[in-house]
Amino acid sequence: MSTLIAAEKISPILAPYPGLMFWTIVAFFIAMFILRRYAFGPIQDALDKRRATVNGAIERAEEVRADAERLLAEYKQQLAAARTEADAMRERARKDADDHVARVKTEAETQRQEQLAQTQGQIRAEVDKAMGDLRTAVAEMTVAASEKVLRGSLDMAQHQRLVEQAVEELDFDQLQQVGAGR
Repeated sequence: MSTLIAAEKISPILAPYPGLMFWTIVAFFIAMFILRRYAFGPIQDALDKRRATVNGAIERAEEVRADAERLLAEYKQQLAAARTEADAMRERARKDADDHVARVKTEAETQRQEQLAQTQGQIRAEVDKAMGDLRTAVAEMTVAASEKVLRGSLDMAQHQRLVEQAVEELDFDQLQQVGAGR
């Protein structure tokens, strides 16, 4: 009776049935054989292919990354070279502009000096001409005054001598001051 009470206490699901156990084991081995033959092989092949594809993609990504880093380094070098060249061009342009400004200033100063010299020459020529005209006028006035004083006529030699004497006695610096004051 104690076996019966013990059998009643065990759940029917957990109760050992040797026939059921045998067929469960046989079904398990058949399922394992079928899965191993038809499922695990193709699944393993698909996983291997997928692993190879992923590894290939990773390798390509590494190559692309290495190429990108190399291109970035080249770009940075080219950018630095371009900046250096741009700085050099800017400095050359600044130097050329400074040289051009200095050259233009020098040319303008030279031209100003030439114009000043030319103007001074023209002024001197005009002063000399005016002085000549003044001498002639003074000489004529002197002759006229001398004639009136002497009330007679002079011969040509006396006339020439009187003119030269009158011109020598004139103070031209005083005449220039008088002419500049007008």
